[in-house]
Amino acid sequence: MRKIVGIFSCLLLIFVGLAEVHGQDPQLSQFYAAPQLISPAFAGVQGTSKINFNHRSQWPNLDANYQYSSVSGDISLGALSSGFGFYASSDKQFANLQTTSFGLQYAYHINLNEESNLSLGIEGAYVNRGLNTSGLIFGDQVNSFLSSGTYGSSTDPVLQRIVPNKQYLDLSTGALFSTKNTWVGVSVHHLNAANKSFVNTLKDPANPLPYVSEDFLAPKYSLQIGTKIDFESAYLEENEYSERNHEKSLSPVLHYKHQGNFDQMDVGAYLTLAPMVFGSWYRGIPIQKSGVSSARESMVFLVGYRQDNFSIGYSYDMTTSNLGVSTGGAHEISIAYLFDWDMSFKKPFIKWKRTTACPKF
Repeated sequence: MRKIVGIFSCLLLIFVGLAEVHGQDPQLSQFYAAPQLISPAFAGVQGTSKINFNHRSQWPNLDANYQYSSVSGDISLGALSSGFGFYASSDKQFANLQTTSFGLQYAYHINLNEESNLSLGIEGAYVNRGLNTSGLIFGDQVNSFLSSGTYGSSTDPVLQRIVPNKQYLDLSTGALFSTKNTWVGVSVHHLNAANKSFVNTLKDPANPLPYVSEDFLAPKYSLQIGTKIDFESAYLEENEYSERNHEKSLSPVLHYKHQGNFDQMDVGAYLTLAPMVFGSWYRGIPIQKSGVSSARESMVFLVGYRQDNFSIGYSYDMTTSNLGVSTGGAHEISIAYLFDWDMSFKKPFIKWKRTTACPKF
């Protein structure tokens, strides 16, 4: 047991020291509606099995509209103190760049005492990035347009090095400490800092191009903190659907991310008055004055419905940065179904017993 904990601890500490590189991951405002995208440590942590669908449409009023969709799920194996997870995601940026990912996860759950648990997770993903070069304009084409009024064909040597598809392996890890009403988690994505560039630097051996930091996927470090304040104690005492359907609680949360020279923080709260859930949080770094991160990016508002095994949520990001509300903000929908059983090689269907206080949206 100590050996397993030691391995995960070393992974988290060693990769914090990786050289800074650039890039930014896709994000969801309803991050707890797809917890496995936050950290592989969430796989099977509830002692149940579930499946989630999420879709985000960002800045619909701009040509740079961004679309992201994901399907994720997990299976709990209580007899082995383990959970397995999977996800498939696709994000489309502009009209010519699309990324598709398929990931598998494993998490080991340690019962520290009757009310607290430590979960350690690892993840491996296959990523494919596709680029349509027909919509790209190179520097020599701009010069041609300024002189003749037409773009013409590019003779830029970089064009000859571009590959339309890029595949790579992506590795991540995470840890989660949880009690019946509080949780603290950390995760590190892109441990191997894979080369994501579409430019084949070695395609011309006589004139190879040097690698630069932008060619590599920046590791992303994430911190998740939250607690749940129950207005009625029956839910945590009984831990049954009949009580869950009557939950009344307030859950303050904080989610911080750092990737390359980009920082982002979400801070807010969920109000659960079952079967309805309402949420609001602020996104930005208030004390940050410069850099690529926005001191005031958006305000997020959520309304959700949760009953028995099913939940559905809608959120809207109101842009408060210099981009303004004319962008159309961002719209996000989540749908989830929770299976009231635990898979095990010894007992195929075990009533769920473990729970965490994390929100469902």
